[in-house]
Amino acid sequence: MSGICYLVGTPIGNLKDITLRALDTLKSVDVVASEDTRKSSVLLHAYGIKKPLISYYKQKEREGTEEIIALLEQGKSIALITDAGMPAISDPGAILVRSLRERGHKMEVVPGPTAVTSAISLAGLTQDGFVFAGFLPQKKKEKDAILNNLKNVVLPLVFYCAPHDLDETLSYLFSKLGARKARAIKEVTKLFETVYEGTLDTLTIENKKGEFVLIVDGAKERGEEEQNEEAKALLLQYLTEGLSRSEAVKRAASETGAPKNSVYQMSLTLHDFTKQAGDESRGK
Repeated sequence: MSGICYLVGTPIGNLKDITLRALDTLKSVDVVASEDTRKSSVLLHAYGIKKPLISYYKQKEREGTEEIIALLEQGKSIALITDAGMPAISDPGAILVRSLRERGHKMEVVPGPTAVTSAISLAGLTQDGFVFAGFLPQKKKEKDAILNNLKNVVLPLVFYCAPHDLDETLSYLFSKLGARKARAIKEVTKLFETVYEGTLDTLTIENKKGEFVLIVDGAKERGEEEQNEEAKALLLQYLTEGLSRSEAVKRAASETGAPKNSVYQMSLTLHDFTKQAGDESRGK
């Protein structure tokens, strides 16, 4: 008989932020799979829990998944935990979850704290909803693709950020989103929990130690006329740069949220204009 894999939420800072059910689960399982066995040992020791530990971290998720599945098939029960918060939310676990579901293994979630929801509470947002983007990728092309999709969203945007990336991330977000209001919540649930408020170009944080949650205001709602003007300007730029009509339309519609059919109709006039300009520059 196959065992059960439990996805267990653990404290994001204060060790007392653990549920009774999480403690019961950790005491009852055969094995605990953790992102960093050294950090997990601190938590388990604090509550007198002694269990075999195996590593399950991002760089070895696929190998770790096979090890966990092999243990489940032996009838053992497993608790998956990460360094802090919920597995599979900007932490390892998603590959395991998909594999377990595909192979018919039983899973149960044991919910716990997450930095994103705690930070949203501290920020005091009035909107009903937000968009969580987690950690931004390191490669600029991948970051640009994400921000191009998010920059016109009217809901607040939420990012995780490591301390060594803070200045670069704030500068990058300012370059893509402008001087929007922003909040940086540092060390959620820990001793030096702090909320900094400002704009992306003025937010000043002297002590950058600790993990951060960045909450940036969403885009202002635009009227149809303003949206079309922005799409038209982008079309002209892309066509002048030599992009094909289809590619220019695709990009302009994606980046402004304007209907693709409307952007295509704009392109018919602009394409003739840019072609004429190009012919004149070549002396034709």
